[in-house]
Order: sequence, then structure tokens, then C-alpha cells
Amino acid sequence: MLLIFFLLSLSLLFAETNTEIKTWQVFELTLEAENEYENPYEMVEGTPGHDLLTAHFRGTEGDAAGMEIETVGFWYEDDTWKVRFSPPQSGTWKYSTTSSDPGLDGKSGRIQVSKWSDDEKVKNPVRRGLVNVSEDYPNYFTYSDGTPFFWIGDTWWNWTKRSIQFSSIQNLVDDRAEKGFTVGQLFVAGNGWGREASILDESYTVLDTDLMARVDEMIEYANSKGITIWVHAWWSRENIIETIGVENVRRWWRYLIHRLGAYNVIWTIAGEYNLYNYGGFDLTFWKDVGQMIKDEDPYERIVGAHPTPPLWGGGADAPQWSTGEVLHDEPWLDYNQSQPGHGRWRQEMTPKIISADRNREPAKPTLVTEPWYEFVEGNPSGKEVRFGAWSSVLSGAAGHTYGGGHVWLAHLPESPAGGGPWPLEESFDVNTLDYEGARSMSYMADFFSDVEWWKMEPAPELIRDYREPYCLANKGEEYVVYLRWGGPATIDLSHAGEQAVFRYRWFNPATGEFHSEGEVEGGDVRIISPVEDYPGRVEFRDWVLYIKKDG
Repeated sequence: MLLIFFLLSLSLLFAETNTEIKTWQVFELTLEAENEYENPYEMVEGTPGHDLLTAHFRGTEGDAAGMEIETVGFWYEDDTWKVRFSPPQSGTWKYSTTSSDPGLDGKSGRIQVSKWSDDEKVKNPVRRGLVNVSEDYPNYFTYSDGTPFFWIGDTWWNWTKRSIQFSSIQNLVDDRAEKGFTVGQLFVAGNGWGREASILDESYTVLDTDLMARVDEMIEYANSKGITIWVHAWWSRENIIETIGVENVRRWWRYLIHRLGAYNVIWTIAGEYNLYNYGGFDLTFWKDVGQMIKDEDPYERIVGAHPTPPLWGGGADAPQWSTGEVLHDEPWLDYNQSQPGHGRWRQEMTPKIISADRNREPAKPTLVTEPWYEFVEGNPSGKEVRFGAWSSVLSGAAGHTYGGGHVWLAHLPESPAGGGPWPLEESFDVNTLDYEGARSMSYMADFFSDVEWWKMEPAPELIRDYREPYCLANKGEEYVVYLRWGGPATIDLSHAGEQAVFRYRWFNPATGEFHSEGEVEGGDVRIISPVEDYPGRVEFRDWVLYIKKDG
């Protein structure tokens, strides 16, 4: 009997110390503390360097050789603590833990890491690594392996509600992955929209371990389907400097980095961020939080902020359309976010906001992370959703985020949400996942999968005789033109030379279909006739013209 117990113990030790995974997969080490702690979550201090458990990972063989990453462990539940690690390179990694608790200290082991095949990466692009700013094209993003990353986001603000069934989360993720979405914008709620969605209690010192485990599961599932999760931890509320306080804000952020830092996520310091007066916190405080997040994350993920716009309730004292207006020069801010807000006149600001950010120095990616939502079918119309997306990308954005239907507020049969003043689709007779705007975002994702957009620059000057010229171009090679009102495209191809021949196709962004191919020569201003135009078609339709050099 003793021999059986010995062999079993030996097999468990061998399994732990010789784990085999692939690059960017999550390795998880589970430990049991020997000491008792009244509230382990509250032990997390807002200032780095005073942590109970740390783990050191060192690459010893293969591509990992010479690499070193130190992570901070986190309290999971009861006496259980965990360490998570995501190896960026293949080869052999060795690890060891350090702690003042005997049950957590001195644990060591070995991880053998292999590479994903190209086919496996195609099936799930998250296997390519984290989202970074491109070194060669700093207005755009790539995965860690250098593959261009096109941001197609969806707003998952209220999805930490306890009453949501996990099958509903899977349905959301499956649909968005199938449609080509690459980002889920999740509010990991320290202060949720009501207590049901809040992971911390009203004192902000007690963690709901079951709900936090659900968040882990949601992120794991999204990553398994190729979707990166954009995490923000706080939402603007009046006087949160008093009701929450400095230490609680910093503690929650540090805990999330330690717990979620091995997943494929992006950090966003706050939602509805008022850049001058965020619930009583001034700009200096949030700059410090942004730098703390950057310093704390051993993988140095991209960090941003989700602002609230001028002339909006939460932004009355924050007259900025984009973080670029206030935070652009901050070294921790890797990309700019904007929220034009909801309504027609705000939507019309989109290309102006993006163009301003695109022209800032140093170059950084920019994009809209909250557009005019497709709250109910027809408000706004699919055309308006497409205008926001296409005008943004063709003005230089690194992608675009969509929001609408039952998704943004997490309005579900098992977890209904009151829309307040918003024109929410109350019934569940309509599948709001399939709103026209959502499908249009899918068609846009598919379109750009065959376009070298990262090599292109906004070039509205190439379009003549059109009220709103939107053009993205790698001059002499490739062009994308968005015609919001339909009609012919008058485009300047004179820089290409008369000997150049271009092929063009008309793309219907409302259906995802291509129409009427043709050829056009360079060397001059050319008029390319549309698929249809007035009076042959009385109702106007938006179109995309794609032009590429032949051969």
C-alpha cells in the first residue's frame, strides 16, 4: 500500500515538473497555502513589490533560451493560490516560486513548449500571440509573430452579471468568431452596472471568487475561438474618489493583471474615462495608473483608455473626442481610443476624430471603441453603422468596434436588463446578433482579410467630385474607396504611369458580394462607373470600390 502511494506521489510530481504545452498556451500552477489569511484579496497592495507569491520563469533551451519572465501569483479561493504563465517562445522553461508562506515557497518545475503549425494558427489566430503595435507600420497592430491584426470589436459591457448562463456566453462568442470579430470589449467590473455584475463587494475589499472564476472561463473560451479580450476594470461614477478610493482602484488593477495576465487580453485603464475629472480623480492619478499597469505586466501588453466625449453626461468636464487630445505623449499609452457617442451628429464626427489622431506624432494606432450603437433594428440603419466603420478605417483607423442589440447591455431571457432612455430591443423575437450592422461588420472583416491594409495610407485627395472622399491607398499598387452615397468614382491614378493596368471590383458592404470587374489604366484621373446609379436605382446604396495593380 505504501509502495502504491509512493508511486502515485511520484507520478504526480513528474506530471507537474514536466508539463508540455505550446507557445502562448496558459500554464497554471495550483498551490495550497499553509498559513491562514483573513482576507487574501485585501493583501494585494496598490503599490507593487509587496506580494505574497512570485514565480520566476527562465528559458533554458530552444528559442526560449536566455529569456526571463517574473509573474505574481494570485489568491484563487479558500487556501488555494495560483500562478499563470504564457510562454512566448518554444523550448524548455524552468520555474521556481518564492513566498513567505511555506506552502507556496520553493516550488519548481520544467515546461516543455512546442510551436503551433501554420494550419493551427490559421484556425485560431490567438495562437500567434498578443496584440502589439507594429514595428514597421506603427499606425496598426500585429500579433506577436508579426502577423497583421485587424481590430473588429464588439462591446460586452455588462456580461459579468451572475444570472447569465454560460451557454449564452458561448453563443455570443461563437457568433462573433464566425463573423470575423477579433476583439470582445469586456467590463471586468470592480464597480458594475449594479451589484449583480460587480465582482467586488460594496467596500471593494471582498472578492466574489465564483464570479471571478466565471470571468476566467469566459476569457478562456473567447481565446479558444480566436478572440482577444479587451479588459477594463472601472466605470465612471460620481465621487468614486470617496466611495472607492485610491487604494481600491489600484488593488483591483494589480489583481487583474496577476490573474488574467497569461490570457490573450488588452488593458484599458477605465471606461467612460473623463480625462480631467473622473469621479473626483484628476488626470495625474490616471496617468500613474496607466504607468503602473504597463510596469506590472511582464508581457508589456498594449494599454489604452476608453474616453467619454464632449457634451455627454459623463463627459461634461472632459472636452475631448479622443485620448489623443490629452494622453498621446504618455509613454504607457500605446494606442488612441475615441468614442464619438450615440446619435447622428456624433457619428458624423468619426472621420474627423480619426484623421486628427492619425496625423499626431509619434505615430500610434487609433480607433473608435464605442460608435453609435445599433440599439434597435433601423436605429441607426445598417448604412449608418457601415459609414462609421468604413469612414473610420479609410481615415486611418486600425479597425473599428461595433455595438448594439441585446449584446451591449447583456439583455438576455435569463437576465433581462432595463434600457432606461435607450431604445432597447425589449423582446427576444429578433436575433439581434444578426442585425444588419453586425453582418456588415462581418463583411468588412472578410473584405480586409484579402487586402494589405497595413501598407496603406489615407488618401482622400485622390478622389475628385465627391462630397465625402474616403480612400485608403498604397499609391500605385492598391486602393480602397468608400462611396457613402453611391455614384461613380473619380480617382487620380496619374502617379502610377500610363503603362500601369489596374483591375477593379465593386464590393457591396451590405451583402458582402463583389460585382462587375473591370480594368482601368493609370497615368491620369479615371472615372469608374458604378454598378448602379440614379435613375436606374432610385434608392441610393453605399458601395466600396477595390482597385489593385494587375499582376
